[in-house]
Amino acid sequence: MAEYEQTAEGFVIRTGHPLLGDIRADFSTVGPDRRRGTASALLEASCLNCWCGTLSTALLARGVEKHRIVGSARVVRVQKKDLSWLDCIELDVKAEVDDEDAEVLEECLAVVKGCMVTRSIAEGMEVVIRAERAVAEG
Repeated sequence: MAEYEQTAEGFVIRTGHPLLGDIRADFSTVGPDRRRGTASALLEASCLNCWCGTLSTALLARGVEKHRIVGSARVVRVQKKDLSWLDCIELDVKAEVDDEDAEVLEECLAVVKGCMVTRSIAEGMEVVIRAERAVAEG
């Protein structure tokens, strides 16, 4: 269970998760005009973490030792009835695997259409996921 507390100095989100701990925001470091969008940023991060974690789990279940998975996410905002709404979330993901695991990655990308978070969000807004293999550099 997450908890939230805001004061004049900032806010803290106590995630209750042993890996994540607390997320702290110090208002003295960012002006009022740049404080908006924290909830959208957390939603983007949550979707990205869940989807990439699901892909990672699928790869590991098939014996693939991945090099890494990288991605980005962004929400698309629209105006409806003089209010801002989140209309869509887009994820762009690249997974680096060895050449001999490329087919398994393609299988996983075909199977992993969503994760618990993105499937749930898709009930209320569009979720676009673009995922592909990235060739390891070096």
